[in-house]
Amino acid sequence: MLAGKNIAKRGKFLESFLFNPPYASFPIETIFKDNKNVIHGLQLTINVIKGGVALALGYSGDEDSFAAISGWKPCLFVNSRDFICHGYIEHFKKRRKSDDVGVWGLISHHSLRNIVMKELKIRDVENSEPLHLLPSAILIENLSPPEESISPHKLRHWWKPDLNLRCTVYNYE
Repeated sequence: MLAGKNIAKRGKFLESFLFNPPYASFPIETIFKDNKNVIHGLQLTINVIKGGVALALGYSGDEDSFAAISGWKPCLFVNSRDFICHGYIEHFKKRRKSDDVGVWGLISHHSLRNIVMKELKIRDVENSEPLHLLPSAILIENLSPPEESISPHKLRHWWKPDLNLRCTVYNYE
């Protein structure tokens, strides 16, 4: 993903197929899997904090490389039961609902971790950005029932000939 993003910044779009790519977020859904209200409440709280910090520190959605890499559409193969990569599903669904405007547009461009580290000058984040935040993608979700003995993060889940998949194209505009 890092190679694809860096090449896209130069105007070349690398055809990319990424299986179970990590989405850097706290696995709220894994911890509170039986309580949807708690999950939604925590997600809302985190997004409000992230948006508030970004607004207070003067961040805007235009200052990063989203537009520069928006033509790159990596194929992301994700499993909704895999807490390592399922964050991409919510990331793109929320972006589509809001048409990338307002606070969600702002928080979908920035990582709270990077904002705080940049402000505290903990490490050089001037030229770094969150790897998991993508403007566009072809999201392929594995909807097949899980095998009890196999972790949902295993590549083995993609080898079956009778997979139940949902493919959605997300374009940043």
